[in-house]
Amino acid sequence: MAGVWLVRHGATAAAAGVAIGSSDPPLSSGGLDQAQALAAQLAGRPLTRIFASDKLRALTTAEAIAAGHGLRVEVDRRLRELDFGAWEGRRLADLWGEKLEAAAAWEQDLRATPASFGETLGQLEARVLAFWSESRPRSDAEVAVVAHRGSLAVLNVLITGASLESVFAAGMEMGHAIRVSG
Repeated sequence: MAGVWLVRHGATAAAAGVAIGSSDPPLSSGGLDQAQALAAQLAGRPLTRIFASDKLRALTTAEAIAAGHGLRVEVDRRLRELDFGAWEGRRLADLWGEKLEAAAAWEQDLRATPASFGETLGQLEARVLAFWSESRPRSDAEVAVVAHRGSLAVLNVLITGASLESVFAAGMEMGHAIRVSG
């Protein structure tokens, strides 16, 4: 199986703790530093392709990585984050105060996406599966996918066979990369 670097974009200029899915804030100065650090981390890797979400935060991070490899970034909107709908730009912690029943259901089952979100987890999974089915690298290739917590978690599950719950519980900080194979 190919080596796949799952890369979460650098930190954004958005306020900490708010849901950012469909909105498109740029990287903060710290996020730009993280993008350069990721580029340095992956500089010695034999990457053959670099994929990224079309959101500015992911694309900027991917372009920093691509520059050192002489590759162009292959942009794919299916790698976008979950659409948080009515919660976009709001603190998800407020969901627990305002919509306790929906929040509790979501805590019990990640697929019980609150109705006020713009899409379900199942829809996110379908998007990422379609991307992976079309873009899966050759067995001898090494690629990077620069995206968001939700889409990267789903991709991790598709590649490794891990449970969605364990991948989400482990989390992935902004500006970090992990190598997976299946």
